[in-house]
Amino acid sequence: MKQIIQLGDPVLEKQSIEIEDVNSKEIQELIDEMLRIVEVKEESTAGLSAPQIGKNLRVAICRRMDLKDEDENPRWEIMINPKLIYKSPETTTFWEGCLSIKKGDLFGRVTRPKRVTVEFLDRKGNSKTLDADEYFSHVVQHEVDHLDGILFLKYVLDPKELYTAKELDKMSE
Repeated sequence: MKQIIQLGDPVLEKQSIEIEDVNSKEIQELIDEMLRIVEVKEESTAGLSAPQIGKNLRVAICRRMDLKDEDENPRWEIMINPKLIYKSPETTTFWEGCLSIKKGDLFGRVTRPKRVTVEFLDRKGNSKTLDADEYFSHVVQHEVDHLDGILFLKYVLDPKELYTAKELDKMSE
């Protein structure tokens, strides 16, 4: 299994390249590898983007936490060449972390649009449009940001507002 690239690696700061051939062996193997990683790290991640495993390609996977019945619905949404086509003026603030920052053990409050609409291709090359709301909206935006070379730290204005999981647990006691 590929290692997660960490903060400081220039691949995380680059704009990712659009996928031309969704059905290529390279892209299908990349998706398989990304799915293996999110399944293994299921307890600590809501998504993963290709740059996080060293590939500057526009592929992201987001956990479908907006769906109730995981037996009937996919747990992970595979998004190829995602584009945000709508961002609501209303915002929400949630804690975000990232597997590429201190191996997922650094969190900060991030304010983002409450709702977004994203267009993308699925694994088979079908065009899809998805509305995301609340925390799921944050997940989608976080992963699309990765594809644009942006880390969530950009939105945390005060570094003193970053916490480890242990510090957050103490705060909630």
